[in-house]
Amino acid sequence: MAWLAPVLLVFLMVGLAMTAHGASVSDQKFYISSAYGGFQWLTMLIIVIGASCVTMEFEYGTIKQLATQVNHRWTIFVGKYVLVLGYSVLGHGLAILVTLLLKTSAGPGLHWQTIYRYHQSLLVNLVTNAGLDMYGGVMIIGLVFLLASCSHNNAAAIAIGMGVCFMGEGVSSLVLQSFKSLLPVMKWNPFNMFFLQEEYANPSYQQNVTHLTIQQLSVGGLVWAVFFVGVGAVIFSRRRI
Repeated sequence: MAWLAPVLLVFLMVGLAMTAHGASVSDQKFYISSAYGGFQWLTMLIIVIGASCVTMEFEYGTIKQLATQVNHRWTIFVGKYVLVLGYSVLGHGLAILVTLLLKTSAGPGLHWQTIYRYHQSLLVNLVTNAGLDMYGGVMIIGLVFLLASCSHNNAAAIAIGMGVCFMGEGVSSLVLQSFKSLLPVMKWNPFNMFFLQEEYANPSYQQNVTHLTIQQLSVGGLVWAVFFVGVGAVIFSRRRI
């Protein structure tokens, strides 16, 4: 899957770019700044890869060989986590590169210096979105690794990871709206940190949805990432092989 994912990512981005020919200028700006949906597709692919590289070690018994090569099994978990983070960086780099190539044919009427959100150029918006998506992925990958370390089945780990990561925002919004008296505490729930990229694009989210600033979401996401990786490493190291 790790080798197939880049090919699949490019294919999906090209497919969306082909439909952007007749789109309005505003829509074309959105498509380009979001890498023709590449960042969203990449998140899904990384969830699959992240969950698989943990659960399949136990499914195929290869964890036994790895465990004999290290003094502490948690280092395997952390090593895999860092590896997937690196894969995410490379994936986002590929998405940006493909966007640069696709824009020539899909958005020839727009220039990279065209002003978009925050009075910044289209190119700056693209790079910023990539950076925010990679930063948000630090927590998402940590959560997926935690879920995978608790699962005995690869398909189940992927399904749960997809559900939690893509339904978490809705759950967080529902909780914050339903328990307003607990807002000072509940606004720090991990699912609320998924709104980082959305709040950057829509500043009104701070008052209406997250009740946290961009800086608070950034710090909260990092804290939760450390927590997820720490707990996941403990569970992974104590799991029977």
